[in-house]
Amino acid sequence: MNSSYNYSLQGCVSSLHASVDLLGSSIASLSSGVDDLPRMKTVLKAQRVFELVPESEVNSVKTSLAGEVEPQIIELLRRAEAAISKLERRQKNLIAKAELQEVRLQRQPRAQDPENSIVDSDNARKWRTLQQKRERLDYSLSRLNLAAEQKQWQLRNIQ
Repeated sequence: MNSSYNYSLQGCVSSLHASVDLLGSSIASLSSGVDDLPRMKTVLKAQRVFELVPESEVNSVKTSLAGEVEPQIIELLRRAEAAISKLERRQKNLIAKAELQEVRLQRQPRAQDPENSIVDSDNARKWRTLQQKRERLDYSLSRLNLAAEQKQWQLRNIQ
């Protein structure tokens, strides 16, 4: 009876060894599949970066955006045009003043007494100041013209 008992135990032991080997190989194959799990988690979490949008939706958003922005652009253009016209009037006034001063300088006698030389240098200084002011206004006018052209170009591109 002892031998049949030993024989049964040996069968159980060999069966247990086979089960342990099977579990070991199962764990090895599972660990190779699970090792990549953190990366897979990140990959599965990723959101789509690029999405196709129908052209009709793009056009509707473009139209609504143009409707919102157009009044603001028109207002800015109106302000720019008002500022330009104001600067043009100011430039004309300064040109007229400069011409008037030039005429006054030409009419004055060129005496060599010290009083006239002081007046001449004072007028020359004023004339140079006015000329520099005119150049600054010309520059400002050109900048405003450029800004107005850019706004008009942007408005045309939005429509």
